Amino acid sequence: MNKKTIKILKYLFFLVLAVTLMYLAFKSVDFNKFIDGLRSVDYWLVAISVIIGIVGYVFRALRWKILIDSLGYNVSVKNVYNATMIGYLANFTIPRIGEIIRCSVLTKTDKINFEKTFGTVIVERCYDLIFLLLFLVFVIAIRFKVFGVFISEKIYQPLLEKISSIPVFLIVSVIIAVAVIILFAFYIRKRINKVIKGLVSGLKTGIKMKNHKKFLLYTILIYLCYWLTGFLVLKAIPTTSSLSAMDALFLFVVGAFGWVIPAQGGFGSYHILVALGLGVYGVSYDDGIIVATIAHESQVIFMILLGFVSLIMFMGFRKKQKYIVKV
Repeated sequence: MNKKTIKILKYLFFLVLAVTLMYLAFKSVDFNKFIDGLRSVDYWLVAISVIIGIVGYVFRALRWKILIDSLGYNVSVKNVYNATMIGYLANFTIPRIGEIIRCSVLTKTDKINFEKTFGTVIVERCYDLIFLLLFLVFVIAIRFKVFGVFISEKIYQPLLEKISSIPVFLIVSVIIAVAVIILFAFYIRKRINKVIKGLVSGLKTGIKMKNHKKFLLYTILIYLCYWLTGFLVLKAIPTTSSLSAMDALFLFVVGAFGWVIPAQGGFGSYHILVALGLGVYGVSYDDGIIVATIAHESQVIFMILLGFVSLIMFMGFRKKQKYIVKV
């Protein structure tokens, strides 16, 4: 099986997963009520949330630039931003492939070693994971009762019922799949060793970077933007406008896990988790889906648009580069 076929199969698998999750998210929704709910939204507040979201992308690019500069390279903010947005765009084909794509883009534009650049992405993700866990602990401490209800009634009990009904052959299939992945890892161990060396170099860069304070500041600003976008969406919708900033933080944490699930662009998984999360506040599932749709799609639309703009700029750079080489 060639690489192109494998890529197509991966794309189809994650596409089917996203479509299935979206179907599960919307299958019980009253669409007349859904449309009426969309008409009641204050889209000026949504527009402000989108602008704040875009600012968050810029902060993410500036944060990544600090790590890349620590490798000894001098890259422009424009190139780092374009690589970041192209990476976001790529995630809508195969989840998490954007991390590889954005490193590849910088390899093309600035001749940066791919493995070292990918190491800086790992550093970023480590910081993101730490912050997400801190938010999770904070939300549990402040909203212990609400979070407890959400985990127990919306996640644990339904999951327990589902697991008890899973047939034996499916469990065996999962075990076989894990075994195949392990065997494949052994098969490509040389490539893995090379990547690990690059990752170690990138991690060392994260430890040695000079602008720790600025990196931390950008990280805080990134998550402040994420929180504000969600808070403004809650205020833009009548059924959730009474919820507080702390409630928005709770939903941000819940929604973040929706993006983590390997479905293209968080489609379906984000909608389900946010709608279930709002359920602990007495918000109906139908109204929760409206909130999730506005919060998710408003960001996704502009993420895709900005990603295409960055991709066009990158393609223009590559075309100009080839012309210079020919001359």
